[in-house]
Amino acid sequence: MFQPIWKTSGIPFLRGKRPLVMAHRGRSAFTPESSFLAFKEVYDLKVDVLETDIRITKDGIPVIFHDETLDRTTNGKGNITDFNLDELMEFDFGYWHTNKEKDEYPFRNIGLHILPLRTFFEKFPKVKINLDIKDDFKQAPSILFETIKDSGAEQRVLVGSFHNKQILRFREISKHFEIPTSANKKEVLAFVSNLWIFSKKEFCALQVPLTHSFIKIVTASSIRKAHKNNIAVHPWTINNMEIMLSLLYWEIDGIFTDDPELLIKVLNATD
Repeated sequence: MFQPIWKTSGIPFLRGKRPLVMAHRGRSAFTPESSFLAFKEVYDLKVDVLETDIRITKDGIPVIFHDETLDRTTNGKGNITDFNLDELMEFDFGYWHTNKEKDEYPFRNIGLHILPLRTFFEKFPKVKINLDIKDDFKQAPSILFETIKDSGAEQRVLVGSFHNKQILRFREISKHFEIPTSANKKEVLAFVSNLWIFSKKEFCALQVPLTHSFIKIVTASSIRKAHKNNIAVHPWTINNMEIMLSLLYWEIDGIFTDDPELLIKVLNATD
């Protein structure tokens, strides 16, 4: 069975006997995304990877947060970068998460707050962590790297970003620590177009949607091609049992999901 490892670091971070269960923003199908509670619930389930996004505060502190603004997931308004950490900690991170069946907001006023990345590392030791750089300003990769290094988390993180330049910057800054990264947009396009072999491969994984603009990215043949070159494939975000089963049949390396419990059940049923 194919058992890839990160070539840049040599640590066993990918598929072993079965694919990685990769909790997308924690248990986000049922609990406020990216909150301590969402991550604690899946950490207790012993998932393989916690996936999260990184934003930088006004005072230069990385926090666990997906959106550019506070509006969708908290009772605050405005950009993350316009607030210091202490100010951000005042907002209710469970404010808008609803129980749609009962039309209620069960997570309001229970003490959920935005998590600093340093606290995140401390609260969830040992587990592997997938970090996505969301900000596009030049200093963001170096701020993230310093926090990873200061937290001693170099050997358990993988870093990605939708911003091509941010991944290149992070690789340059962290090259002596051999922190693994996923492919950026241009590298994914090169892989799909069979042009990537003419460039230097500095990524260890393709973290991609199943399709993009009617182009099928994750297929049995694309997974085989990736495996031949020791590249892992991690599709997102999969919450459907039938799709999970198809991906398992294709020997996928890991699956991002909002519902890790469902994926664990599928894996246990197919062992």
